[in-house]
Amino acid sequence: MSSQVRISGKSRAAGVRNSQASQHNDPFHGREALSKIAARFIKDRFACPDYHGSSTNPRGKLPLFIAYALHRTKLPEPVLFAALVLLERLKIRFPSTQGGSGHRMFISAYIASSKALCDDTYSAKSWAVVAQGLFSLEEMNQMEREMYRYLRWDINVDANILSEFEKAVKADFGQDRSSYPIYPASFVRNPAATN
Repeated sequence: MSSQVRISGKSRAAGVRNSQASQHNDPFHGREALSKIAARFIKDRFACPDYHGSSTNPRGKLPLFIAYALHRTKLPEPVLFAALVLLERLKIRFPSTQGGSGHRMFISAYIASSKALCDDTYSAKSWAVVAQGLFSLEEMNQMEREMYRYLRWDINVDANILSEFEKAVKADFGQDRSSYPIYPASFVRNPAATN
């Protein structure tokens, strides 16, 4: 019997509200390691550039964008790794997919995983704030719908898969390397999945 990950309650407090300034000098908001792991994963899988669009603002770099999203939402760590599972499933379904924007790929997968794992989620307007205004509200809604469609609504992540995937990604993407391992489809496929 498989078990799906669910996160209940108000464990993240009021994440989208203005955060206290305890880490205001840290551009990673205390989430450097996780955001760099996620950015390496996304850039490796989808050959994404560091920046969104034509921006070269240092604060718009993918690891900083991810760190800000983690900081603002205060979602539990499994939500991040579930988002990476969804991106791995996307890459397996569409092997030649390359991302013009890692920011777009990350935020759409992060939204989907939060809705799959958490009892209470943010509004689209709040997600637009989390995305630092890079995407309009309409774009945010479209990106989310596309993620669901491309994944054929397979957004639930089995607890055992998530645990093993998290361990592997932390070990494999924890530091810069010239190449990273490719995981077999069975590594991220839910036991009951048919697609």
